[in-house]
Amino acid sequence: MELSQLEQFVTIVKCGTLSKAAEELFISQPALSRSMQKFEQELGVELFSHGKNKIELNENGKFALSLCEDILKSTKSFAEQVRGFDRVNRTVAVASCAPAPLWEILPFLSSLYPEKRLTSEVVDNDKLFDGLKAGTYQLIISTEKADDPDIVSVLAGRESLLLNVPKIHPLAKSKNGVRFSEIEKYSVLLYARIGVWENIIREQMPAVHVILQENRDSFEALKRESALLSFSTELSARHYGSDENAIQIPILDEAATLTFYCHILKKNKAALQEFIEKYQ
Repeated sequence: MELSQLEQFVTIVKCGTLSKAAEELFISQPALSRSMQKFEQELGVELFSHGKNKIELNENGKFALSLCEDILKSTKSFAEQVRGFDRVNRTVAVASCAPAPLWEILPFLSSLYPEKRLTSEVVDNDKLFDGLKAGTYQLIISTEKADDPDIVSVLAGRESLLLNVPKIHPLAKSKNGVRFSEIEKYSVLLYARIGVWENIIREQMPAVHVILQENRDSFEALKRESALLSFSTELSARHYGSDENAIQIPILDEAATLTFYCHILKKNKAALQEFIEKYQ
């Protein structure tokens, strides 16, 4: 018995006639008729009551139909799960609450697993663990520790927020550091795609006037050509370079330093074992 016979049987019932079923299945009507005769012979029972203009199921056929539909549904699910398993093994989807950890982790993953395709995105902290458990991501980077026995965690590093202060700005004298409360009375230029850092800046300075830029080039141009305050980190300064016309001043509040953790489901640990062992 072949899977194609089950598909043909279900199609005949759906179409109501051999001719319509044969047309939908792209085979000849005699070939479909022979296949169904063989199907009945292999089962050892008749499935159809043959009328003049259409084929109807007998009681055996009605029972067989429900079983065939279940088998075909299970087969589809089986195929999807196997393809999904293969996709997970060939792809590592990474999500982070901030962009900077990705700059180091993605090249490291690429060096360890050159045969795998890497994807990445910046996602809100509160959506990361749901995505990990749902299988959307194989690795997440969060500021939150995992309190879950099914998750393996690795320290991913720390990042501290810096204030970019034009040399002519009043805060340029505060070289040893400033606090969010001192910054809040000024307008600040902010790049939109900084993940959790935007939330922290807005939470710590609810009254600050933010000039938000979606485009990186526009943000950099405004930063160079205006006297506006802006933000960077030691990691972003290393990645994008520092502005020669501004002074990078540390922000002294505790909220201005984040610790990042990599999280992997324990069931996926074997696939990323080398990363877990080496990324310390």
